[in-house]
Order: sequence, then structure tokens, then C-alpha cells
Amino acid sequence: MTEFEASLEALPDPGHDHDVLLVAGSLPEVARLAPVATAFAEADRIRALTVATGPDPMSVHEAFEALGVPADVTVLLREPPPPQPAAVAATLMTRLDDVLVDLDPSAVMVYGGGMTAAVAAQVAFWRQIPVVHLQSGVATDDLLCPFPQEANRRIIGQLASLFLVAAQSETGSPVGPNTIAVGETMTANPQPADLSFARLVRRVWAGGPRLVLVGLDRADSLGVLAGLPDLLQREPDIEIVVFGELAGHGAAYPLLQHERARVVRSMPLAELVQLVAASAVLVSDDPELVADAPGLGTPAVLVDGPHVPQPGDSIRSILSPAVMTTVRQILATAGITPVAPSDGLAAARVEQAVAWMFGLCPSPLLGSPSPTNTQV
Repeated sequence: MTEFEASLEALPDPGHDHDVLLVAGSLPEVARLAPVATAFAEADRIRALTVATGPDPMSVHEAFEALGVPADVTVLLREPPPPQPAAVAATLMTRLDDVLVDLDPSAVMVYGGGMTAAVAAQVAFWRQIPVVHLQSGVATDDLLCPFPQEANRRIIGQLASLFLVAAQSETGSPVGPNTIAVGETMTANPQPADLSFARLVRRVWAGGPRLVLVGLDRADSLGVLAGLPDLLQREPDIEIVVFGELAGHGAAYPLLQHERARVVRSMPLAELVQLVAASAVLVSDDPELVADAPGLGTPAVLVDGPHVPQPGDSIRSILSPAVMTTVRQILATAGITPVAPSDGLAAARVEQAVAWMFGLCPSPLLGSPSPTNTQV
């Protein structure tokens, strides 16, 4: 179901005693919550409703669609909010409160520390609706780094009833008592349909090469495109993927002949999510894609774009002539970090933990007979 300007109509009879709203306001949040929605549907004991919202709700709606999970509710805004955090929060707050009143869910799930997650958690708390926090806990020692995500994450931690972490926190971690390690749910998203991209992602996660992802659309970014062959020569352990309008330009021809480069005109969003997450650095003239990259774990370089740096920001806005120098600096400090193979059960663990919270199963741990390893 999609909600436009009118108030929400009643959704079909759920056939379940409990329902959970999975609230996303950005691409990184969709990348973590879409597999969770699929896990809830497969278990069929709790109804999960995906909510596309945020400053640009239609892009979130499209992201859910691209990852194979349609948005059940799309909370459109009457006008785009100004970029200031207070304006975004004020715009989202009443709209999300209307959704909670109309749907009256059993719980609300949010991911990370984005503004949408913070607002949704606050509104749910005011309505006395339990909050489930995916990727909860303290990420850094500095409240202002990254800004404002770290502070938002800690605020949500004060409001949440269930804390789902990627890995088990150390004793004494400032996370709530109901803390359950579930793993990284993003790994359960569809792998790239292009087999060459799928193999590249697997090789990157196995420990090498390092991937430089380059998305260029504007003619004034041609200088960046022309500098990529030299980057390949200087950095023998990298591979480059170029996509966007400039991929069809003659300046991309030398890359077509290079064994460590791949050039494509268009990139499906489902594949783009996996490639961004696997990249050592993203270079793009698309401000929205660059803004999403840190949430997927990747530093980004914005070519000739407006960007106001914040504490802990991993986005750098660079004029075209200096882009390659900046990319080499990032590569010099970013080593290859092998990622342990995923068992593909992270999203299923999330569903199990929520089912336990509702008393639908005896253990919060998938496949465990009792919650002996979890504080309650």
C-alpha cells in the first residue's frame, strides 16, 4: 500500500497477532531492512510492513522495489524539507506519528543512527510502542563523530526495547540488556545478477583486490575519467568499475582495453548496493549516491559538488583536478579487510529475536533451545 496525501486506509486483515513497522529513510537503511522483511514473510508468524520515508521518500520507495521488497507504506511529504536537521526532524515527526496512529503496530524497527531512525524511535516511544534497534550500540568514542549519526544512535539506544548488533558486544558495552548478535543483514540482499560483478564482489570480500567504484554523469567530470588509466598503473592491486553517462564517452575507451577495469553505462540499484559496500572508495558526481556511501561502509569523493563537512565525515568534496590525488590518499590508508563469509541467516536471526520479544518462541537465538546466552 502507498500513502500519498490522504490519511492511511486500513490495510488488509493481517492474520497475525503482531506486526512490526520497518522504517527506512535512506538507501543504507533499506539495504539492511529489506532482507529482514523477507525473513518475516518467510517465517509467517509476524507481519512486517515496510515504510519508505525520509527527506526523499520516493527514492527510498524505489530502493525497496529494486531490492525485491515493495514498500507497503510510502510517507510522502507535502514539500521537501530544508537540509537542516531540525527542519528534517520537524517535517518527519508529525507524518510518522500519523502512520503510527493509523497502523497501531506492535513494534517499530529502525536501523543505525540516521535522522529518520531517530525520529521514528522518538515518536514510537511517545506512543508507547516498543522500538527494535538494528545495529545498536556505540560505534565510536566521540559523540560528535560521525555527526549526527553517533548521537542519534545513542539516543535510540535509550528508547529501544530490543538491541540487535552485528557482533556480540563486549561486557559492559553501553547497550541495553536485551542485546542479541544477529550479523550483517545486508549480506542477505540479492547478489549482482551480472556474474562478473558477483565474482568481483566475492574476490574483494575474500581479501583483494581493492575496488574503486566510479559513477560519472556530468561533462565537467571528464578529467576524472581521463585520470583513471594512470590510477590503474600507479595502484596495481586495484580494480575499477565505471558507470554512468560518461561511460559511453570516448575518454572511457582506454579502460575498455584494461583487464582490471569494467565500464558499463547503467547500473541496476540492487547491484550498485553490493558494489558500493565492497568498494575501498566511491568517486561520483552524484551528491545523493555519495551521501549514502558512508552508511554502506565506504568513504566517498564528491566531484565538484557542494558539501559541508561534519565531524567524522568520510565524504570529501574535491575539485576535478585533485580527485585522483585524494583517491590515492584514501587507498594509501585503506587496507584490504577480508570479510568472514556470511551464513545468510542474519535476517532470520532478527525475525527470531523479535518473535522471542513477543513471546512466540522460547529463545531469542536461532536454533537455540533456551536464552542462556542473553541477558534478560
